Amino acid sequence: MPVVIGVVLLVVVLVVCLTGGAAAYLATRDRPGAPSPSASPSRSPAAAAPSPSPVSPARCLIGRWNETSYTDYSDIYGVKVQVKGAGSTMDFRADGTVVIVRKVTLRGVANGDRYEVIMNGTHTISYQAGDDVINYSNPRSTGTITWKINGKVRDRENLIWITTPDNYTCTSSQLRIYGADYAMELDRVQPPGRPV
Repeated sequence: MPVVIGVVLLVVVLVVCLTGGAAAYLATRDRPGAPSPSASPSRSPAAAAPSPSPVSPARCLIGRWNETSYTDYSDIYGVKVQVKGAGSTMDFRADGTVVIVRKVTLRGVANGDRYEVIMNGTHTISYQAGDDVINYSNPRSTGTITWKINGKVRDRENLIWITTPDNYTCTSSQLRIYGADYAMELDRVQPPGRPV
């Protein structure tokens, strides 16, 4: 009799243990379709970042530029003179206005004579740019232009802007403006902290 009671108790304990184990298993089992906590989530393919659209040449002009070189073949009082200089600034604005500040002296030598063309003033001009040509209109200028030969002032007049179209090429950092007998090179003025 004690053996039978022991066997019955053993069966009851065994049933309780199996039931508890099954309940624990079912409670901790993953739900269908849910990722297992230990499995690393699968990554969806990253969408490729859209490449920036190229900037149109006219849009490239917008910004402030420093003139690093200027060369002109000028007719000065009947003498063809190559003059060079640098230092003007050009500010092409999105509203179709360009402001040019000229505080520069162009120098050249011809037939043993020294020539100087001194420009000191500002131009404010309306502009329209195509892919390779800038057209100008409505120029408003202040300041003077002075011509010197061998250090002596030959003439001084009001500074003016002639609205002949310019050819140009533009990159993110450099601008070239040119015509049949002149060319200027300019570097873009970058905001502080911005790489060139």
